[in-house]
This record gives sequence, C-alpha cells and structure tokens, in this order.
Amino acid sequence: MNFNIPSQITQGDSIKWVENFSGHDSLVDVMKCFIVGQSNSLTVSGNAIASGFEFEISGSMSQILQPGKYKAQFAFFLDYVNVGSDRKNTLGTTNLLVCPSFESLTELETRSADEIELEAITKAINKLASGAVAEYYIGDRRMRYQDLGELTKRQQYLRTRIAIASGRIKAGGRNVGVRFND
Repeated sequence: MNFNIPSQITQGDSIKWVENFSGHDSLVDVMKCFIVGQSNSLTVSGNAIASGFEFEISGSMSQILQPGKYKAQFAFFLDYVNVGSDRKNTLGTTNLLVCPSFESLTELETRSADEIELEAITKAINKLASGAVAEYYIGDRRMRYQDLGELTKRQQYLRTRIAIASGRIKAGGRNVGVRFND
C-alpha cells in the first residue's frame, strides 16, 4: 500500500496529509500512524473524513523528533471506540527522514563526506593505537574491527581525494619529486 505521508520533514514544521481509505465508519473506526526512530517515537491519530483519514503533525510534535531515519507504520482499528485496540489491522510501513531545522543548529557542517570519514578513521586509528576496542561510527553506519593496515590505507586514500578536490594535487597525473645534491 502506498502512503501519502511526506517522505521527508523538517524538525519544527507542521505537516498535514490525507490517507485515502474507504469502507470505514467515521464514528467508531480509527487509523493511527506510529513513527519510530533510534531515539524517540511519535503516535499520530487520523481524523476521519469522507475519503479516509486526515493526519496532522504540529510544529511542536515534529520538534521532538531528532534528525535521522524513521519508520512510519499505519494501522487501522476497526470499532476502536467500542472494543479498543483488539481489532487492529496493520496496513504497512514506509520510510521517513527527519531533517534538522536550521533554527536549532549552532553550527553548519561544511566539511565534505570524505573529510568527515577521514576524521572518523583517524579517531579509530588513534583508538587502536591506544589499545581501545576497535569500533567506530561513520554517519549512521557502525564499523567494527578492521586491520590497522587497512585503516591506514583508507586514511591515505581519503587524504589524496581531499587534496585532489582542494586542488593541491592534480588527479591522474604523476607527482615526481626530484632533489639534486651538490
């Protein structure tokens, strides 16, 4: 089933949408949207209208959702008013991305993805060198133990990509250093 909830919202924004659903009794049936992420969740009940259910997430409701990836699951409750959640029918799940509001940001990330990954790998190398457990995060991906040699190769690769992107070295050419001694 396709859902009409936006696939991306911004923290603090108000959004409204309608989920088309026929054959419901607007006096006793209920449709709910359960939004679940890594650190928090939100439940929104739809208001019954002739063509289905209208959902609204207020600005204060979306503000509590931390930026990141979420799953939104829709469920229909038949005769909810009289029997509660016993007659639940899960309709399906979709993805939702919550973006940060620039109002709440204290710093805007201006580094490239390579620079961010280089920082994470450098931290991992430093942890390995100090004897710590070899686990680190890059964005929302968790990386576990890798050989120090592999990390060092990746670090050098990223340094080269960053240097090429910044124009410090040319891509595809050969850099040859020559030193003459008298």
